[in-house]
Amino acid sequence: MSDLPRDVLVSILSRLPAKSLGQFKSVSKYWFSLISSADFVKSHHLRAISDTNNNHSRAFIMSTPSMHSVNFESPSCYEGTEDDPKAIVSLKDPLTKDSVGERLFGSCYGLIYFVCFNECILLWNPTTQKTRLIPDPSASFSGATPFYGLGYDVSTDDYKMVRASRSVSGQSIRSEVFNLKTGSWRTIHASQIDIDESDEIGIFSNGTIHWLIRHVGGSERRDTILTFDIKKEIFGDISLPNREHEETGFTWLGDLRGCLYAVCGGDGADVDVWVMKEYGVENSWSKMIKLNWVEFRCDYVMLPVCFTLKDEVVIDLDNSWNLVRYNLSEKTIKYFKKCSTDGHDWVMYTETLVSPLATCNK
Repeated sequence: MSDLPRDVLVSILSRLPAKSLGQFKSVSKYWFSLISSADFVKSHHLRAISDTNNNHSRAFIMSTPSMHSVNFESPSCYEGTEDDPKAIVSLKDPLTKDSVGERLFGSCYGLIYFVCFNECILLWNPTTQKTRLIPDPSASFSGATPFYGLGYDVSTDDYKMVRASRSVSGQSIRSEVFNLKTGSWRTIHASQIDIDESDEIGIFSNGTIHWLIRHVGGSERRDTILTFDIKKEIFGDISLPNREHEETGFTWLGDLRGCLYAVCGGDGADVDVWVMKEYGVENSWSKMIKLNWVEFRCDYVMLPVCFTLKDEVVIDLDNSWNLVRYNLSEKTIKYFKKCSTDGHDWVMYTETLVSPLATCNK
């Protein structure tokens, strides 16, 4: 392949998994230089996050003693199958390296972030194992719990970290944004949006970060979704699906191949998954699936983790590493191989070469 024109070689290599490309760097100095270049990393990154026909996503699962990266598309993840060393991979703990302890974590495409007890934020690419510790923001958000989100601005090829909080009155939002390319926090003008209780971690979809907002204290206002446009850097809101005479509330937001979805129920109740088929069009919400609580013999939490390319859904039962893969048409269940008996948390991420170390993709 050394005789191929550079653009042809880039086109071929950019279609390969990020893990394989890391190994291919040792083929030659030329390949190392090409794969390490900012242009190639960007090309591979954009292909990975836009390709919905192939699986570039994995689940990062963290329990008390361990961290794992899981390819849910692989049959080897499930009981009664042969082991594939690439299906479930043990990861080194990046928090130990930087001597910080996490209290929250989220993700956006190729990066996972940990909000630490000292308010610093650790960015981590689990594919390359590179990390970056973002310092504590300059603003002090007293009176309310901060909430966080990470988004990718395709127009500038830059990741942005958002930290925000409602004001003491609850009628406006104060926020700061950290650009990976500039390496600094910027204060965003207060947005006059009235919110009560927000999820602490936002979900990135359609160029926008989303937080589930719950109105408390007997308020007659409906729960809603707070949004932050990562390019325009402005807050807004989206209405949740209108469900008349429903007793259960919404519990989770996610992204399904570029579509925002909202999960209703799940804590001792049936689960409904609503998908916004046309982003920003509130009457395009449609109930995609319904999961019966009794069918899964679930005592507590029942939450969709991800959807496979075959339109099966992976479900987290009881938050104790009871993970199953459910075939919607055949109504069959496959049980996940247990790697721990402890409780766990998870986020989805995309395998990319993107670096948290600013613009040079070191």
